[in-house]
Amino acid sequence: MGGRGGPFLIPTRTLLLVSGLIAVGLGTFTLLHERHSGQVDAFYLIVGLIVGVIWLASLVLAFRGFRTGIFLAAAFAFIDFGVTATSLFEAGPASLGSFVKSEGLPVATVAMGLLCACILTVVTAAVAWGNARGRDRRLTTLPLLLLAVAGTVLVILQATDGVHRDSFGTANTEDGAFAAAVTASLWLLGGLWIARLRRVGALITMLATFIVWYSFIGLHLLKGATTLSQVAARSGAIWAVFSASAAILAAASFLVALALFVVAVVQRRRLKSTPAALAAQRARG
Repeated sequence: MGGRGGPFLIPTRTLLLVSGLIAVGLGTFTLLHERHSGQVDAFYLIVGLIVGVIWLASLVLAFRGFRTGIFLAAAFAFIDFGVTATSLFEAGPASLGSFVKSEGLPVATVAMGLLCACILTVVTAAVAWGNARGRDRRLTTLPLLLLAVAGTVLVILQATDGVHRDSFGTANTEDGAFAAAVTASLWLLGGLWIARLRRVGALITMLATFIVWYSFIGLHLLKGATTLSQVAARSGAIWAVFSASAAILAAASFLVALALFVVAVVQRRRLKSTPAALAAQRARG
């Protein structure tokens, strides 16, 4: 658990603590609304709150470098992801669409944010298991990370409006919102990982951003799609701005990540070819 360099610009243990705290907070918010809507009983609520307290304790232990805390933090995040995904993001009486009708649109935003936080917690816990304090101190990719954070927020907001309008193309509300949460998580992870693992981070970023801008074209620009003017008329101009901004950031990030990927591949091939060239030159005398 030393201080050698890690894969992220942010110290891994700090990232684990922040993502875990967000997950606990959003999970508690969701749990209280589930109780209010009658989806869970009082016993389930009490057990859930106790688990939340234990989860908080595990995050403190993880931040201090204890592997038991890291394991528990990841386990609770994985379980919460599974519970949320199988309850709110599947069609049924407790589906996200029904939940929004009884508790309001913000619960959709929180539910998608909860999935993102759980995914980030599990991934950072896996990294922290081997190196909790390390970080990459090079700041050349900081703009991409900031774009990824902004893009993650915009994708979730765009999907929130999709839940409001029940408009995810051929997908239903639950599938569309789940796909948006996973895509937002991938974009954020790509922005975090690209600092050290340049090719891996670039590939993850390209995948996530391709999904965002390609979906935008299908949902809003093709013939028969819901135009941005229609979105503004039904939901408000700000929601149209969120949707367009997400697509623009995604396209820009895709191009930058593609360029970084190409540069990383070329540099790697040059490094591999240099020893061979030197050896051939020495052989020729």
